[in-house]
Amino acid sequence: MALAACGAPDDETVRPQPTRSRPALPTLTDLPVGRAEVGPGNRVRAHGSRLVVDGHAVDLAPMRIDELAVVRGGLFFRNGTELWFTDLDRARATGYDDVQSLVASPDGRRFAFLDLEHGPKDQYGTPLALAAAYDATTGKPLVASYAGMGDIGTDDLTDLYEDAEPGILRFDGDALLVHGASGGDYRIPLDGSAPRKVPPPA
Repeated sequence: MALAACGAPDDETVRPQPTRSRPALPTLTDLPVGRAEVGPGNRVRAHGSRLVVDGHAVDLAPMRIDELAVVRGGLFFRNGTELWFTDLDRARATGYDDVQSLVASPDGRRFAFLDLEHGPKDQYGTPLALAAAYDATTGKPLVASYAGMGDIGTDDLTDLYEDAEPGILRFDGDALLVHGASGGDYRIPLDGSAPRKVPPPA
């Protein structure tokens, strides 16, 4: 009664404010790390299952190296759609089974990729792509974001990703630059603050 007397809004006359729900981010698992004498300064080549680091060959058969990113202490690579790590002595699974667009920072201390498996699904069952960045020296996640990856409520994500394939562009200082499937590039700060769309060049 005291609230009513003070002019509090009547529940029947106040119009509800619509809010747009944001899909929850999955809990990111830690990634393997290594202590191998390898990093971005090394000359690294891959062909099939054969990895050559400064002239030293490593055979990772039966796995293939379809894409790789060199970090401090080892390499992340894609075998088909699966993400693996090797310290040149052995290969270890990461638990990510559907990834693309592997990128390491120039100093090899950070690593990012698109996770195409763990996001919420659209009406056709396609998961929303997730940009994930990690500290490659500790294996701990830094940030994850759906910025620019579409809307599970309105988009057919399979068509969207085929028409405008999303991808990790590069690390830029303390941020990750991502090309969004919904158009344009996005800057995702590694401190967890809000991503922002990068203005197109004038």
